[in-house]
Amino acid sequence: MSGIARHHSEWLSLIEVSGPFLTLPVLVRVFPQGLPKVDGKKLGRLRAAYEEWANAQDAKAPDASTLHATWVQLVLGELLEFDDQTLRSGDGLPSGLDVPLAEHHETLRPSIAIVEPSGRTKAGMPRLLVAVWPSNQDLESAVPAARWAASPLERMTQLCRSTGVRLGLVTNGERWTVVDAPVGQTAGYASWYAGLWLQEPITLAAFDALLGVRRFFAVADTDTIEALLDESVAFQQEVTDQLGYQVRRAVEVLVQALDRADLDRKRELLHDVPPARLYDAALTVMMRLVFLFCAEERGLLLLGDETYDANYAVSTLRALLREEADRVGVEVLERRQDAWARLLATFRAVHGGVVHEALRLPALGGSLFDPDRFPFLEGRAAETSWLATPASPLPIDNRTVLHLLEALQLLRTRGDGGTSEARKLSYRALDIEQIGHVYEGLLDHVAVRVDTDTLGLLGTKDKEPELSLDELNRERRHGTDGLIGFLKERTGRSNSALRNDLDAELDEVGEQRLLVASGNDKTLVKHIAPYHALIRKDVWGYPQIYRAGSFMVTGGPERRQTGTHYTPKSLTEQIVTETLEPLVYVGPAEGNPRDAWKLRSAAELLDLKICDMAMGSGAFLVQVCRWLAERVVEAWEEAERQGAAISADGEVLKKAAGHDLLPPDREERLSFARRLVAERCAYGVDINPMAVELAKLSLWLVTLAKGRPFGFLDHNLRCGDSILGIHRLEQLTELSMAPSGKGQRRLFGQNIEEAVHDAIDLRQRLREMPIRDIHDVEAMARLDADARQRLEIPEHIADAFLGEVLASGGNENALGNAVASLAIQAERAIAGDRDSYATILRRADDALNVDLPSGKPGRHPLHWPLEFPEVFLRQRPGFDALVGNPPFLGNRLWKGSFGDRLQWQCQMILGKSPGKIDLSVVFHRRAVDLLRADGCYGLLATSNIAEGSAIEVGLGVVVQNGDIYFAMKGMPWPGTAAVVVAVVGFIKGRWQGECDADGRKCARIGPRLDPEDSDAWVPQVLPDAPFAFEGVNNSKGLAFVVTPESPWFARLKNEPKSLLRPYITGDDITSSALNRIGRWALDIGDRSLDEIARRWPVAHQFLDKEVRPTRTVAALRSYKGLIDRWWQFWNHRAELMRRIRKQESFIAFSKVTKYPICMLADSEWLYTNQVLLIANERADMLSICLSTTFRSWLERFCGGGLGATLRLSISESVAKFPVPRDEVLSAGVAAAKRFNDLVVAYSAEHGCGLTEVLNVINTPNVGDDSIVELRRLMATIDTEVLAAYGWDAIEIAYDFREFNGSSVNDRWRWALSDEVTAELLLRLTTLNRERVQECSSADGAGIAVANSQRGRRAKGAAAGQGALALVDGSAPTSSKTKAAAPTKKASSRRTIR
Repeated sequence: MSGIARHHSEWLSLIEVSGPFLTLPVLVRVFPQGLPKVDGKKLGRLRAAYEEWANAQDAKAPDASTLHATWVQLVLGELLEFDDQTLRSGDGLPSGLDVPLAEHHETLRPSIAIVEPSGRTKAGMPRLLVAVWPSNQDLESAVPAARWAASPLERMTQLCRSTGVRLGLVTNGERWTVVDAPVGQTAGYASWYAGLWLQEPITLAAFDALLGVRRFFAVADTDTIEALLDESVAFQQEVTDQLGYQVRRAVEVLVQALDRADLDRKRELLHDVPPARLYDAALTVMMRLVFLFCAEERGLLLLGDETYDANYAVSTLRALLREEADRVGVEVLERRQDAWARLLATFRAVHGGVVHEALRLPALGGSLFDPDRFPFLEGRAAETSWLATPASPLPIDNRTVLHLLEALQLLRTRGDGGTSEARKLSYRALDIEQIGHVYEGLLDHVAVRVDTDTLGLLGTKDKEPELSLDELNRERRHGTDGLIGFLKERTGRSNSALRNDLDAELDEVGEQRLLVASGNDKTLVKHIAPYHALIRKDVWGYPQIYRAGSFMVTGGPERRQTGTHYTPKSLTEQIVTETLEPLVYVGPAEGNPRDAWKLRSAAELLDLKICDMAMGSGAFLVQVCRWLAERVVEAWEEAERQGAAISADGEVLKKAAGHDLLPPDREERLSFARRLVAERCAYGVDINPMAVELAKLSLWLVTLAKGRPFGFLDHNLRCGDSILGIHRLEQLTELSMAPSGKGQRRLFGQNIEEAVHDAIDLRQRLREMPIRDIHDVEAMARLDADARQRLEIPEHIADAFLGEVLASGGNENALGNAVASLAIQAERAIAGDRDSYATILRRADDALNVDLPSGKPGRHPLHWPLEFPEVFLRQRPGFDALVGNPPFLGNRLWKGSFGDRLQWQCQMILGKSPGKIDLSVVFHRRAVDLLRADGCYGLLATSNIAEGSAIEVGLGVVVQNGDIYFAMKGMPWPGTAAVVVAVVGFIKGRWQGECDADGRKCARIGPRLDPEDSDAWVPQVLPDAPFAFEGVNNSKGLAFVVTPESPWFARLKNEPKSLLRPYITGDDITSSALNRIGRWALDIGDRSLDEIARRWPVAHQFLDKEVRPTRTVAALRSYKGLIDRWWQFWNHRAELMRRIRKQESFIAFSKVTKYPICMLADSEWLYTNQVLLIANERADMLSICLSTTFRSWLERFCGGGLGATLRLSISESVAKFPVPRDEVLSAGVAAAKRFNDLVVAYSAEHGCGLTEVLNVINTPNVGDDSIVELRRLMATIDTEVLAAYGWDAIEIAYDFREFNGSSVNDRWRWALSDEVTAELLLRLTTLNRERVQECSSADGAGIAVANSQRGRRAKGAAAGQGALALVDGSAPTSSKTKAAAPTKKASSRRTIR
C-alpha cells in the first residue's frame, strides 16, 4: 500500500461508515498529497471549547443547553468556515424544507441549512441540511415522545429524500454523522466523534476537508462532496464484490482443509458426506463467524469480559493469530491447530450457553450454531449428539483459521498503482443487507468431488474455470493453436497471454510448489508441467490442483439459472413502505388525505401475515421487521395516550395493576417489536435450503437482543418451490386443481382437514409463547415438530397429486386414472397402511422428477395451506401482503433450469400456455392466488411484464382481481447491473385513492403500468392497421445458415436461380443498417422436397447432408409436425412473404431495440422472427413509421419508454395503430426517403447501425452535417404526417430534452416535448376508439382481431384491407394545443380509400 493510500485508509478506519461512502481511489485522486492539517490555533480553540461543552453536559450545568448551541456553531462557523451568507437557520431557512408527515402528525425540518452564497447561479439553494439534537439523544435510537418511532438519522434520511437535498449532517455535539441520501438509491452514513478529533487529529482533518466551505463552493464541479460520492458509487460495488470474493475464497480454503483432514483419515471422515452438504457446512462456518463479529461489535455478547476475550471471542482470536504470525512467521501457524478447537468451543458456547462462576453466557440456540447439524466439523460421526459424544477436532491449522477470520475482517481493495490495500471492516456499521448480499452470492457456487485430476486456471473476472487434466491433454492433441482457442473461450484471456504461459519455462521453485500441491506425485507433476503457468494460485501461493477423489469448489449455475438476484436496500425500503401502508393504516386505500389516516391497533398489526415467496437472504423480510416494528411501537404509544398500558409481552391492557409492563425506553421497545414481527408476521419461502438459513441469519441479526436467545423462525421460513404446490386445501381434499367446493370431497378429506386444524392449534400455541430463554425456544421447536408430523402424510399425498398433474401434461384421461388410484392409496395411507404410504412416496418422487436435467436437485413442492395453515384456513384466507423480488428467467432458459415440465407447471397457475414470458410473471399471478381479499403485494419484475403476451397472461389478469396503485416502469436497476425492471404495487380489491405511476399521480394504473383516466380507453385491433408480421421462426434450424466461409456458400450461390438469400436478424439492423451481411440461408418457404430436388439439386444436397442429420425426432419433439417437413423452417411465413414481395422493399424494425426506428429493406431477403416487417403498400408508409406518432405509439404500447429496451409487439401496438386517412404529401415522403438514405450512408461510413445513428442524433454536442440534416428531417416528417391527420395546430418543436431514467452517459433525446407527445397519444387513442366504434356500427358484430403470433388476420378480416380501407374520422383538439388551422384544399391531398 502506498503512503497516501495508507494515510486515507487510516482515518477511514477511525470513523464509522455504514452503506455507500467515499472510496480510497477517489480520496487518493482528490487528495494526492494527503489531507491538509487543521491550523494549530484553530485546533487549540476547538479543544478548549469541546472540553467546556463536555464538562457542562456531564455535570448537567444550568448553561449546558447554551454551551451546546455555541459548540455546534463553533464547529460549523470556525472549523468549517460557513458564514452568514451560507448558513441559515430559524426564519432564515429557505422555503420548501418543511416535510409534513401527516400520518404521524409531525413535520420534519432542519435546524440549519447550508446554502449557495449570493452571486452564484443557484444562490440560496440548500446544499446541506443540519439537524442538532440534545447531547443525550443517541442518533440511532428512536426519539422519545415523538409520534414517529424513528431515529435522528432516519429522520434526516427522510428529510433529504423528500426535499431533494441529498446531504445531511446530524449531531448531538459528540457524534457528527454525514447522511448521503440520493433519491432512489441506498443511503450512506459516516460518523465522526468529537472526542476522537482531539486524540486522532487526522479524523478532524478529514471532517474539515470533506465538509468545509471550500469543498462546497471553491472546487470544480467534479470535486464537490456530492461529485466525490457519485464517483465512489462505482467503487462501492467493487468493495462488496471484493468482500464476497474474499469470503468465497475462504470457503474454498476451508473445504480444502476439510478435504486434507479427510485424506489424513483415509477418506473415512467424509465418505458419507455429499459435496453439497460439505459446501453448506463450510458456508455455515463463515455465517457463524459473521454473526459473531456482528454480535461482539454491537455489544450483544461478552466482548470485554476477560474470560470471554481470552477463550471465546473471535475478534481477539484474529488479533492473537496475526500477532503470532508476525512474530514467528505464518509457516509456524501451519503446525499449530488449537484455533480451530477454540472456534468449535465458541460455537458450542453460543448455541448451548455457558454457566460458570467465571462466565455466564445465555444460550442462543438456533440451527445456525447447532453442533449436530454438521457433526463432521467436530470430527464426530453422523447421528451422534454433541451432548453425549466428545468432539475430536480436525487437524485444521491455525493459518487456515487466521485466513478465515481475516477474509471477514480485513477488506483488501485496489489502491493507487494497482496495489492491494487492507482496511478493517466495522461490523457494527455494516448493513445486514450488505452481509446478505455477500452470502447470497455464495449460493452461486457448489462443491463437487472430482473423479480425475483437475486444475484451477487463471481467467478474467468471474471466469476462472476448473478443467480436468484429461480435457486439457485432449485439446492439446489438436495443436497449440487449437488449445489456445479452447482456453480463450473458457478463460476469457487473450491469445498472446495464453501463448506466453504455454511457452513459459518451469523453474526449480515452481516445480517444487507443483510437487507440494500434487501430494509429492512426481508422475502427476510431469503431466501438469506443460500447463504450469496457466494454473492460478491458492491463497498460500501454491498451484490450485485438485487430485482425483478430492473436493473442489466451483461456480454453480443454480442461483443464476433460477433467475435470483440480490435486491438493494433502496428498493426494499420503498416497496415495503408502499405495500404495507394500506394495511397498517385506515385511509390510503379509502382515498383519505394523509392527515386523516388512522394507525391500526398493535394487535391488528401483529396479526398481519406478510410473505416473501423467493426470500433469498431475507432482505425484504428484514425491512418488514424494521418498518412494521416502528408502527407497532407507535400503536403502543397511541394506546398509552388513550390510558392503556402495555404488558411485557406486548399486549394492550386496560389496567396496569398486577402485570409486568413493557419498559418505557423506546429503543428497547423497538428491539422487542422487531422480534415479535419476525416471529409472528414474517413468512418466507425459498427453493434453496441454504437461502433459508441465510434469511434466518439476517432476521436474527436484526432482532437479536442481549441476553435473549435466537427467535424461533422455523415455523415461518420454509424451503420449497413457491410456484409448485396447492394453494387451497380443497385441491387436496378433492384431488383437483380446480375444486368445485360442492361436496365432492374425497373420503380421506375429512381426516386431512382434522389434521390441518390440529396443526393450526399447535402453531397457535407456538405463536403465543413469549421467548425469555432457550427453554421457550425448545418448547416452540417441539410444538412445530408436532405440527409438521400431523401434516406429514397429507403433504406427501399432495406431492404425489402434483406429480401426477405434471406427468399428465394436460391429458385428462391419464390424470383421471392416476388420481383414482392415488385416492385409494391415500385412503389406506391415512388409515395407517405403511405399504400404501411407501407407494405414495415412490409415486411422488418418480412423477415429480422424471424430466429433470442431469444433476438438478429434485423438485420440492410447497403446499401453502399445509405449510402455513393458520394463513389459509382463517376467516379471510390468504396473506395480508406479499413482497419480494421474484426470479427473473426468460422462457428460453426454463427447460435447462427446471426441466420440460415447467411449461405445464406454469400453465397450472396461468390457466393457459405461458408463451414467451419471464418467470417473474408467473410469480405475480401466484401472488394473487395467495393474497386475501383486500391484501396487497409489492413485487419486482422484468420490464417486459408490461409488454405483449406478458400482459395477456400476467397483469391483464391481475387487474381483473383488483387495482394496481403503485408502479415503476422501465426503471434502471440501482447500482452497476445493466438491468431494467418494473415494480408493481397491487391491492386485491378496490383502490379509491390516488395512484402513483413513476411518481405521477393518476386516477388509475393500467396493465401496461401507465397512468390512465378512470374511464380510459384501451386500444383495440383495427382491421385497417398496417399489414405487419414477424420474420421466419427458425427454431432448431441453425444448420440452415451458412457464411461466406462455408464450402457450400459458392456452390449454393452459383446455382441457377439460387435460393440463397441474406439471412437478417434484428441485430443486423441495429448494428450495421444492413450494410454488412454475414449470414445466408436458403429461401425454402413452403416448397416441397421434390420440387427442391428437381429444380435446385445443390440445395437439395445441402439439405440432405447438412440439415437432415440435425432434424431428429428427439430434436424436434417440441415442434409438432416439423419432422414431416424437416427441410422447412418451423414457421416459414411463405404466404405472408409472397404478399410483401409485391413491392421491392418493405419497412423493417428490429423487434428488440433501444429506439423504435426503421429502415427500408429488400423484400427478397430472408428475415428472422427478430425482425418486424411492415408492408410498404402505400407510398407514405415510411413517413408514417418514422414519425413521432408511430414511434411514440410503439414505445407506449410495447411496454418500454425512453431509456428502456423495447420489444416490439404487433398485436399490442402495430395492429392497433390508426393510420391517417389522407396521404402524406410528397414533401413528407421525400423527407422519409432522404432520412433513410442518409442513415444508411452514415452507418456505412462509420461502421455502425441504427442504434448508434440515433445515439449521435441525441447527443447535443455533435454537429456533423449529416446528423444536423437528419434532425431537421425528423421535424419535417412529423409536420407532414400530422397534417395528414388534420392536426396542423400542434406545434412541432424539436429540442434536446432530458428524459426520465436517463444516466450520466445517456441523458438526452432529440424529441418533441413530453406534453406534445402525450397529446399525440391521446389523439391517437381517441382515433382508435372512433375507428373501432365505426367498424362495430358498420358490421354490427365488432371488429376482427388479428392473430399476432402468426401474422394472419382472423376470419372475417379481408386480407386485402391492410392499410388501405381507411374510414373517415378525426380526434378532438385538446386545450393543450393551438386552435385548429384551416383545412387544406381537397385537391392538395389524396384520401386513401
